[in-house]
Amino acid sequence: MTAPDISRVRIAGFRSIEDADFPLDRINLLIGSNGSGKSNILGIFELFHAITMGKLQTYVAESGGPEVLFRYGTKQTNTIVLRAEFGDSFYEIHLHPDSGSGCRIASEQLIITTGDKSLKLVSSDTVETGIFAGAYEDPSWESFRLHLQSWTTYRFQSRCTGAEDERRLTEFLFRLKLTEPGYFEKITDTIRLIFPQFGDFLFREENGAVTLFWTDAQAGGHVFGLSVLSGGTARFINLAVLLLQPAPPRLILIDEPELGLHPFAVAVLADLMKLASRSAQLLVSTQSVQLLNAFGPAEESAGSRILIVDMNRGTTTITVPTPESLADWIEEYSIGELWQMNVLGGNP
Repeated sequence: MTAPDISRVRIAGFRSIEDADFPLDRINLLIGSNGSGKSNILGIFELFHAITMGKLQTYVAESGGPEVLFRYGTKQTNTIVLRAEFGDSFYEIHLHPDSGSGCRIASEQLIITTGDKSLKLVSSDTVETGIFAGAYEDPSWESFRLHLQSWTTYRFQSRCTGAEDERRLTEFLFRLKLTEPGYFEKITDTIRLIFPQFGDFLFREENGAVTLFWTDAQAGGHVFGLSVLSGGTARFINLAVLLLQPAPPRLILIDEPELGLHPFAVAVLADLMKLASRSAQLLVSTQSVQLLNAFGPAEESAGSRILIVDMNRGTTTITVPTPESLADWIEEYSIGELWQMNVLGGNP
């Protein structure tokens, strides 16, 4: 059994989110003004992932502690509720602040429904997950565990990432070239679309370590390191690798992928997202009108959804426009134009 996609999410008491409930599709675009809470929504899935990996306390500490995570601090909010629905199945967890600087899991439950069969797992009053730390023989539990533990967030820096990120990229591309040359070629061909002088990746092995370079096709094949790439080019290379990999995570979260990209590169990015959505769900925070236009209401049948994020009196709200609600507007305006006109909301 393969766990189905996430169909709905509910969050209460987390950072700027008092209580929000919203559906998800294959491709989901978060739009909203600066400070509206888009990053907090991405943070929900990072918290889910940390919990299922048994790293709740690490996540809490690295995020600033309960006073940061619980809405307006623990004196005002004493419970965070997270619920992810997968069709007829769901996982729900309630967190309380601990007496120290961490959190406790007051309760958690996983209900898996497949046909006429139902599996119910519950746990309570633990420091780390009591459901995903065990080893259940039921294959449906294993499928959900792998699903939630694969969720991955990508927040790219303005330039090429640090040494550790560069090492992981190098190792991944090197392994891909050896084991999946077809996918490796798709990545390099896509990079050339927006960076014509890119020739190919070059790997050099020395003392058991592999270093990644690239060749300049317009300079006689001269070899350069990744550090000379512009921020936009480095970002696009990372995005191409992420979205064209042969076995992507079940849920991919990306924060403002369009930063530093040429409009043509943004158009290619939209196509890559559509291609990746055949194997993974995507939740993408963006402020790009061009990217938004690639996933307007007409794309609903293709599995895309727009989530509008607003900040009202210190509270993040999420609304989902439907093709029906925009029917009179969309005949004359693109979805990006409607956002700019403040018909959709999601503006300061």
